[in-house]
Amino acid sequence: MKILSIDTASDICGISILEENRLICQFDENTGKTHSENLMPMLEKAMKQANLSLKDMDLLVCDKGPGSFTGIRIGIATVKAFHDSLGIPCTGVNSLEAFAYSIEQDGFIASIIDCKNNNCYFALYERKDAEYFEVIAPTAITIEEALDFCEEKISRNFSITFVGDGINTYQELITQKWNKNITLAAPKQNQLNSYYLGLAGYNKFKKNALEEVLPSYLKKPQAQRQLEEKSKKIEIASMTQEDLEQLASLPFSDFDDFWTYSILQDELQSENSYYLVAKSNSEIVGFAGIKFLVDKADIMNIAVKKPFRNQGIGSLLLKNLMQLSQEKKLTPIFLEVMEENYPAIHLYKKFGFKQIGIRKNYYQGKNGLIMSC
Repeated sequence: MKILSIDTASDICGISILEENRLICQFDENTGKTHSENLMPMLEKAMKQANLSLKDMDLLVCDKGPGSFTGIRIGIATVKAFHDSLGIPCTGVNSLEAFAYSIEQDGFIASIIDCKNNNCYFALYERKDAEYFEVIAPTAITIEEALDFCEEKISRNFSITFVGDGINTYQELITQKWNKNITLAAPKQNQLNSYYLGLAGYNKFKKNALEEVLPSYLKKPQAQRQLEEKSKKIEIASMTQEDLEQLASLPFSDFDDFWTYSILQDELQSENSYYLVAKSNSEIVGFAGIKFLVDKADIMNIAVKKPFRNQGIGSLLLKNLMQLSQEKKLTPIFLEVMEENYPAIHLYKKFGFKQIGIRKNYYQGKNGLIMSC
């Protein structure tokens, strides 16, 4: 099986041709921002050296990001054109996963790409018996949050390797947080490499888990984010029947674990429950509820519409729920959260919540953590 791997997500323009996991030829060059000029000549050169043509390829692999917006689009457009014209199967691979494949010893692997200003793209993987498994999906967070996620998931008795260009920027923070059982990848491993990208793609093919070739930016371009920040003013208010009707009209997929209309209706009518909505320009972008019981309070739900996540709305709703509880002088506050919902767990810990118990198979076969503050 022959594989063509194309990586244009960074300053490096990379092309590798593999025979399954064996490298036939590789060209990875730092061409700056000139991928559109260099990609096709490099491809022609690689095919000539391998004595092959595009028609000989059985799989096309492309880096779908995160990385350079323009570079990602160039690579994806090229692979899609080959796929459409020749019918060759193709798959996208996340840059963070490609970094993980450069680590060839078993253990946990934290992939980190620097986004500047203490921000990063982060994902956590585990290599076991030469197979790679995703532990925490790629996300855009601060470096401190990334390290906290590692600490929440991994015992310090386990080894962890940090890899990616973020290692150069955040080495001091990493070594301060993890002072034993850590390895920092070698400099060459902290640059995107088309061969390891191809290995990741081949692994997806073997598992029959090919991914659609679509950009994975993880966060929107800066200009778009700035425009949205100016236009968004989040308002927190008590949920009304009109708000409930608006929620009921939204697609089910807009919120995770969306409660049914009837349950929310009952909660609104209960004297012991209090629900809030977060609105942006009159659009409901989040909601949260709390139930007051004799001498304590239970947070029932905090939900944020998917396009509006990672903008502090969940924190704002949680802060208001806690203020309501404090005004009623009801403590402690309890909540339950899925064991694998790392962003939510991190949020709750920031507000002082601690795990006090566990409920086995509480969320459709997955454990729920009981937390209190």
